[in-house]
Amino acid sequence: MNEGMASTLRARMVARYVELRGKLERIVGSRDDAADAMQETWLRLSTTSSTGSATSDGGTVNNADAYLLRMAANIATDQYRQNNVLLVHGEIDELVHIVDEVSDPERIASARSDVRALSQVLGRMPARRRAILVAARVEGQLNDEIARRFDVSLSTVEKELRAALEFCKQHLPDVEAAQRGRFAGPRQY
Repeated sequence: MNEGMASTLRARMVARYVELRGKLERIVGSRDDAADAMQETWLRLSTTSSTGSATSDGGTVNNADAYLLRMAANIATDQYRQNNVLLVHGEIDELVHIVDEVSDPERIASARSDVRALSQVLGRMPARRRAILVAARVEGQLNDEIARRFDVSLSTVEKELRAALEFCKQHLPDVEAAQRGRFAGPRQY
């Protein structure tokens, strides 16, 4: 590519940058990736003209916008491929030999023991309190849904949940999950 052609393409890119980036965004699906590819396109046009390392046939470009868009799309594709490299054999071998902590027999036995203890504690809890706790923490229902389901006020649901969690904390002192349990939890109220 000669200096004149590169200069023409750079000028066209400056004049139509926003539109070209918008089209490229639709192609690559990301504003940031499109902007990165457009910047790299600019850099390549700048370095190509000074080094003369692109097409040496001296051909003309019939549609500058299409040429720039294709160039940027190719760069975006190259960047995507570079960033999403598959694992090499050595890495696969390393991953195969990673110890799975979840299947540790001691952890499994401890978790089963915790579940048995929780079942016993839930059995000693009043029926409505237990049902509200299960609806909130197991079924993931929101407090207002629970209030409608049990035909009670929202404050009653909150009080029952607080009492149920305190009951679990008192009767499950060795169960870590019960001790770090929060009253509010991650749910939206």
